[in-house]
Amino acid sequence: MNCKKIEHQLIDYVDGNLDKEMLKKVEAHLKDCKSCSKALQELQTVFETIDNEPQELPDKSLQINFEKMLQKEKTVLNDPKIVSLHKKTKTRWKTGIQIAATIALVVSAYFYGKLENNESFSQEMAVLEKEKTQMKQTMTISLIENESASKRLQAVNYAEEFEKPGNEILTALINKMHYDDHINVRLAAAEALAKFSDSEMVRKALINALDMEQDPGMQIELIQILVSIQEKRAVPAMEKLLHNEETPNYVKDQVKVGLPNLI
Repeated sequence: MNCKKIEHQLIDYVDGNLDKEMLKKVEAHLKDCKSCSKALQELQTVFETIDNEPQELPDKSLQINFEKMLQKEKTVLNDPKIVSLHKKTKTRWKTGIQIAATIALVVSAYFYGKLENNESFSQEMAVLEKEKTQMKQTMTISLIENESASKRLQAVNYAEEFEKPGNEILTALINKMHYDDHINVRLAAAEALAKFSDSEMVRKALINALDMEQDPGMQIELIQILVSIQEKRAVPAMEKLLHNEETPNYVKDQVKVGLPNLI
């Protein structure tokens, strides 16, 4: 296998999604190819940074300094050698205020510093997470355009795993649904797009696909998807199929089952 094909497999390799045969090929290539090994290390570094978020603990020196200050205040309060020029009650009252002020100052400083660190850390994690998602989307789009139908099918299935795919991913899936020369890829693309039916772009694409589609298998798949997402704008396209003499009877039967749910 060449380096380009190996790069397309790296995300699945890191995630442990390769079958045994492909796993052996990738591992054999990585042993002899420094370039691909380096790319794998960089990919693993990004993923590990996000997945292995360290547990943040308070600085021990803060606790030690606080305890020293507190003990000092207690010593001043209890030391019998110290002669007060004012009444004891007043001295104790003022000492109590000092201790309370010290505690408030130290606690406030701690939480302020912790807040600043958390905000900075959260921003760094957000940037890394965004870069990781962009990298996965770029590799998925590249794989969708692969010459092999099985690779395109694999990429379509992988694209379905994105929580919130970008427009580039959705556009690539729509193109596969409309124009791929392999029916299984087109069916898989339609199924993947159904997951992202909250997107207006996806809904319009599904309606347009049903209006233009000639393959009976795709027609049935699109009818089922549009009914399941309650897309009422698909009614004219379904009625068109119903009145078209060239539409197979089993497709018309699917329309008759689904159409009442949208009217």
